[in-house]
Amino acid sequence: MHCKSQWLVFIISYLAYGNAQKNIGAICDDGGFVLEAAFTVAIESVSSEDDPYEAKVVRTTPGDVLEAHNAMCSVLEGNVFGVFAPTNEKALKHVQSISDFLEVPQILVDQSVAHNRNWSAINLYPNHVAYSQAFAEIIDNKGWEEFTIIYEGAELLPFFDAIFALQDLEAGNEVLMTVVQLPDGDDFRSHLQTIKKSGSLNYLVNCRRETIETFLLQAQQVGIMSDEHSYVIMNPDFQTIDLDPFKYGGSNITGVRFFDPSVEAIQNYVKSINAKVAELSEDQIPEAVTENGLTLSLALMYDAVMLYVAAVKAMALEDGSSVTCESGRGWAFGSTLLNNLKTVATWNIEEGYKETRVIIPAAEVEGSESMKGKHFIVLTALSAPYGMLKESPKKLEGNDRYEGFGIELIEELAKMNEFNYTFDIQADGVYGSLDKKTGKWNGMMEKVMDGRADFAITDLTITAARQKAVDFTSPFMNLGITILYKKPTKQPPDLFSFISPFSLEVWGWLAGAYVGVSLLLFLLGRIAPEEWQNPYPCIEEPETLDNQFTMANSFWFTLGSVLTQGSEIAPIAVSTRMAGSMWWFFTLIMVSSYTANLAAFLTVESKFYAIKSVQDLANNPYDITYGAKKGGATLGFFKESDNLLYQKMYQYMDEHPEYQTSTNDEGLARAKSTEENYAFLMESTSIEYMVERNCDVAQVGGLLDSKGYGIAMKKNSPFRQPMSESILQLQEEGKLTRMKDKWWKEKRGGGACADDDAGSAEAQPLVLANVGGVFIVLAAGSGLAVICAIFEMLVDLWVISHRENVSFIEELKAEIKFIISGSSDTKPVRHREPTGSGSGGSKKSKIEDEESHKEVENNLNAPTPSERSMSHHSRHTLHSRRQSNAVQMARMRKFSKATY
Repeated sequence: MHCKSQWLVFIISYLAYGNAQKNIGAICDDGGFVLEAAFTVAIESVSSEDDPYEAKVVRTTPGDVLEAHNAMCSVLEGNVFGVFAPTNEKALKHVQSISDFLEVPQILVDQSVAHNRNWSAINLYPNHVAYSQAFAEIIDNKGWEEFTIIYEGAELLPFFDAIFALQDLEAGNEVLMTVVQLPDGDDFRSHLQTIKKSGSLNYLVNCRRETIETFLLQAQQVGIMSDEHSYVIMNPDFQTIDLDPFKYGGSNITGVRFFDPSVEAIQNYVKSINAKVAELSEDQIPEAVTENGLTLSLALMYDAVMLYVAAVKAMALEDGSSVTCESGRGWAFGSTLLNNLKTVATWNIEEGYKETRVIIPAAEVEGSESMKGKHFIVLTALSAPYGMLKESPKKLEGNDRYEGFGIELIEELAKMNEFNYTFDIQADGVYGSLDKKTGKWNGMMEKVMDGRADFAITDLTITAARQKAVDFTSPFMNLGITILYKKPTKQPPDLFSFISPFSLEVWGWLAGAYVGVSLLLFLLGRIAPEEWQNPYPCIEEPETLDNQFTMANSFWFTLGSVLTQGSEIAPIAVSTRMAGSMWWFFTLIMVSSYTANLAAFLTVESKFYAIKSVQDLANNPYDITYGAKKGGATLGFFKESDNLLYQKMYQYMDEHPEYQTSTNDEGLARAKSTEENYAFLMESTSIEYMVERNCDVAQVGGLLDSKGYGIAMKKNSPFRQPMSESILQLQEEGKLTRMKDKWWKEKRGGGACADDDAGSAEAQPLVLANVGGVFIVLAAGSGLAVICAIFEMLVDLWVISHRENVSFIEELKAEIKFIISGSSDTKPVRHREPTGSGSGGSKKSKIEDEESHKEVENNLNAPTPSERSMSHHSRHTLHSRRQSNAVQMARMRKFSKATY
């Protein structure tokens, strides 16, 4: 068993045993010894007689969230200082949720992107943006004009961000890239064969360390490891791979490493790990770590323990969090410790490593007692609802002149820390930005840095640039950038809105069902014997039979059912009645569904949204102008962002300074104006305040980023910690939430605008998935009707063949021939019985028929004088009518004679 990258969680805890010994715990989920040994060695290296630490390990079942939960809660009971997070996804998410809720910091040492978004998480693993930038520079230095990106899992895609950016067509960089994902398993030969056939010679590979050797071996087998091929391996544990089998092929294989294994300190660390592994494994065969086998995870874990203990010592923390899973409250020092961890030092691509914070010895750190009785200048700006002039008929002086969220927050902090204060107003409303040409700050930031103000509070965003210049307390409010724009307008009704209840797909299927059933009824009418009826009931033996289901009548019958009007046509045969019944059921469901959904479309008011997201705003389909506050953090966000969309938006705002405003109120006025189609970009909290009081504007889209407001003070101020602790206490007690509700939704006209969009979801047309079942019922019923009609026809033909003593097959052929012909709506009777008896009767009947025909012909051949003046076509039509009537009259006379 190996504990390679499956550590569930490492916990630093303080247990009140004996002489205040500090215990650092770990939970391992695979029973291995290498990481446990590395963890123990790191703990021993930071321990001393004056400040003893001891490693404690708890093992759990791999991937068992319940065991992880119980282990986490168990260790939390021992005064936890922080969490060294796991790599198992399920356990990690659960442990992170506990850490976030209890405000216990945690450190990650694994390759992850999503985990960095957690409040409590700090990842020592190289950030994917910087990591990809490093390899982008390697590729640029190599001069690759084409290469293939080969990766193992989708979680590795963010590590190619800067590499994908190499293909900048606008800048003229036409780099040919091909992206290939390796399949699951350990056989990649088919994919490598495809890569070989493509002709690519350069390969950028990012996969797990366990996969690299297999990949290179199979690449050698396929034949893409010659002197013309070049590889760049992105895995940081590249130095742990034995490359001897591949160094004679001539390929250039490039990788990176984060430490030199030949350094004496690294070698001693490896020896200590191996010794500890042998001690832990006892009678088992111990795992060994070679000089080149030290992975980045082992190294980062050692650094993480060192970093965390250094931060705890710097803050002189002797007591842990004293929180448990059941306590429901967070650690007051959690965010302070987290900020200490984040601000020890930073590194970026442009400046490299840079010291950003001087660790103050514990003896020099002043606590809340140092604020007692002191007087401070608090700088603020008249920005609603953070700072406003109080409305009063009396003349007010001093601090009584102001009110707002920020004013009340300072009042609460002053009560908690027993200090006095005087408000000073930033008249120009400038919060502060850095002039890169002069290297100087302006606005509120300048006054705080110069000592003209002790604190600055308003909607002042904590940014990286400002963090370098001043100190901030823990955020008292979290927010993000979003869009302020006019509320959506009412959309005029559509002339063809009556078709909206069904989707176009359903309308198409409905039309198809109508045509199909109509044709089916026509076919069933010709097949079913009972549908062929005697047109003259007075004649026992007619020459022909009529069918009511003509083509026109079939379509009319189904149409009448759809419109719920019915028709004079009534099915007679079992098969046609079955098909008609299925069609009636179908139309009942469809008409009911249409009527019900039509009511929804008539009652729900549709609205027109010019923009719904920042992408819509950037594309600008309706000539919407947009801007942000000049010199503010919002504009700075777009300026510093590496997102191509945000860069495009900043370029637009930079080229149009007339769209930038001096205040947020000016941006609100322009967004409300009917003379200007303008959208204003600003912080979400300010927009929430505005839309509560201005009913003609609304927040559009989601948050573009996540940041916070904090109280600014001079760098290395001794008052930062007590102020942060007090803010955290106000958050835990729920006072900050109540204060926000008070100033956003109650004071100064709050709550004036009801949310007219709440509960009014837009009506949606029915799609095939909603009504597909009734189509299936119709199809099944129609199929049964066809089977029934065929059965009826066969039975009738069988009876006729036996009665007339004729061949059944011949009868069937004649019937099928007639059905297929479809040429007439009348059917000749093939086996008529004679009207008289015997041959004499038959002869007499024939003579009477001949006489009738002669009589008809004589009458028809004698045109009247008026008919002679008619056209040939008119005389022909009249002749046909008379012929039909004469035949009927002759038959009636013959029937009367026979009856008589």
